[in-house]
Amino acid sequence: MSAQKELPGGRWIGILERLAVYVSIVAGFPAGIAVVLAVKGLGRYPELRVEKEGREAARVGELFIIGTFASVLWAAAWAGIAVGVCALIAA
Repeated sequence: MSAQKELPGGRWIGILERLAVYVSIVAGFPAGIAVVLAVKGLGRYPELRVEKEGREAARVGELFIIGTFASVLWAAAWAGIAVGVCALIAA
């Protein structure tokens, strides 16, 4: 079974997660990243803790962690670019 079927709504959650991380960094509120990650983790916890067949459960958990990490890095990179461009314009 694919991770898309295992964790429904992942595409929208990812988009909203990246947007929230981006806005948090650009607004100068890096603690917002922790809030976003905590809400996402708590929201997905029941789905990730469901007893499943060993390898499949581990695979879905790994995809969740890797996807979250990649999503946060992507949003942080774009936010860093935006902050840098704003700093150059202001200078």
